[in-house]
Amino acid sequence: MKLSFIRTDKQNRKHFKNVPLETMMQKVLQDNVTNDIENLRDFVERADSWMTYGRMHRIPAAYPSVTMRTTKEGDRQVTGFNGLLTLTVGPLHDLKEAEAVKRMAALLPCTKVALRGSSGKTVKILISASRPNGSLPEEENEMEAFCKQAYPLVCRIYETVIQLAATSERLTVMPAVREGNTSLLMAGFRMTVDPHPYMREETMAINIPENLPVEEVGIIPGPSKNAEAPSSPAISEMMQRLIDLLEQQYNFRMNTMMGYVEYRKKEKWHLGWRPVDERVRNSLAMEARLAGLNVWDKDIVRYLNSGMVRAYNPIEEYLWGLVNKWDGRDYIGALARRVPTKNPHWPQWFRTWFLAMVAQWLGMKRNYGNALVPLLISKQGYNKSTFCKSLIPIDLQWGYTDNLILSEKKSVLQAMSQFLLINLDEFNQISPAVQQGFLKNIIQLASVKVKRPYGRHVEDFPRLASFIATTNMADILVDPSGNRRFIGVELTGPIDVSQKINYDQLYAQAVTLLDQKEPTWLDEEQTRLLMESNRQFQLCSPEEQFFEECFTIPEKEEDGTYLTTAAIFAVIKKKAGSAIRYGNLIAFGRFLSNMEHLKQKRIRQGTAYLVRQK
Repeated sequence: MKLSFIRTDKQNRKHFKNVPLETMMQKVLQDNVTNDIENLRDFVERADSWMTYGRMHRIPAAYPSVTMRTTKEGDRQVTGFNGLLTLTVGPLHDLKEAEAVKRMAALLPCTKVALRGSSGKTVKILISASRPNGSLPEEENEMEAFCKQAYPLVCRIYETVIQLAATSERLTVMPAVREGNTSLLMAGFRMTVDPHPYMREETMAINIPENLPVEEVGIIPGPSKNAEAPSSPAISEMMQRLIDLLEQQYNFRMNTMMGYVEYRKKEKWHLGWRPVDERVRNSLAMEARLAGLNVWDKDIVRYLNSGMVRAYNPIEEYLWGLVNKWDGRDYIGALARRVPTKNPHWPQWFRTWFLAMVAQWLGMKRNYGNALVPLLISKQGYNKSTFCKSLIPIDLQWGYTDNLILSEKKSVLQAMSQFLLINLDEFNQISPAVQQGFLKNIIQLASVKVKRPYGRHVEDFPRLASFIATTNMADILVDPSGNRRFIGVELTGPIDVSQKINYDQLYAQAVTLLDQKEPTWLDEEQTRLLMESNRQFQLCSPEEQFFEECFTIPEKEEDGTYLTTAAIFAVIKKKAGSAIRYGNLIAFGRFLSNMEHLKQKRIRQGTAYLVRQK
């Protein structure tokens, strides 16, 4: 049994390919190399209803009912019909409900395939159908007539069973006719991913009588652009008057990033959007009462917290609005070059960090966090903090903070899910213990687990924030193994903050480069160069400084002796006296294990290192 795939290339040309159903099911098990389906599902969870996924055209469309080919004139021609009908079920609440729908569909013997749709909000069901004698139509007009007779009957049958899987609202079961199509024969779906699809080898085809009139079935086959939208539920006259009054004077939106509703007076739109707090809600209620409406505060709250107020995600609305807007100039590189430094790798490392920051805002870094942190090092007055703040567009400045207190761990985790960029200003004030422990851990987190105020349980929130840091001291990094997380650069002069930043082009470049799959991490060679560069900023303990006075590292084993950490420490202690404390033995062992060219081996007493005493 074969079905058709249509792929659209960059020139908007369509390419047809007929593949066996089994081949499609193998492809369904995992995402393609560009992770389009994973990114689409993440976009659907975060985006407003009016926004469109920029890479949707990259996802092939499957048409299970037919095989097709392209004629010499470039037209589509149906070459075969396999009797498969495609239903779409939704909207789904979550993955658990999707699995329940698949299980219920599997109860019917005519179900061939049930799998989760590309958006994650629907389940697609492929159903075997035929005429009573087992035959199928051969002409395209007969195929279309067969579908018009079959789909209403099949929808009614599956709707009865599928409703048993619903966990919230009533699920809709309808033909999977894609937008822009009116033909039921062309019902289909975008290529999807489902690690656990249902597929039955042998099905019992549902019989569709040839003389079944279409008008006897009370559904319209497929969506129509001109179809009138269903009327909204009955709303009391008083509530409707309240809504009319509010919407005449105000604009409202639900800021999903900040977690509250914002308002703007229509006659004073230039004042911008402001949060709806308790004082504002009371004012709205008083205005309604003065207008003669017998409403209460709870009526205002019910309206503001309903789906009638549109959801708004400021960062995604801004970034998705920049798709295909980049003019080709290197704005990220120009911004990096405003930072005067002798480090030749700085522009490339900054570019990688910047792309990782934007990717994290868009939810592209799902499995790991942006583990790079630019560390700007200079004396005071070099505009370090001003530069860090200028990286965020003016309208998104709410997402920048530089007064985080790392000792308040819960606040830090909450900030990582609410802010866009966190500046660890005065990095030298962070204690070595925090730098090696808590900070090292949170930098690499992909998500944060916190309990909201008055919440009953801990929730998992996606991490948004990336980190940048400034310091006036050069000897600042205390963990040799963690140095790969910091992009340390010593400034040779003040940063140029006099020029305006073209934010639209800066972030349009980032969105374009991410779409082109430019890496947002450093490879092994770049990481080695980064750690080598950061050695100059490493804070050496007295033990580490005395090591070079007491020992050398031999190249051959016969030129040295294997000593344990304690033995090496004892030699240094004998020379340094009271300047060395035994409490630093563990940290000194970590220093030895990370030293390059220092050979080590396991012995009965632990790890021993090849050294030669001076």
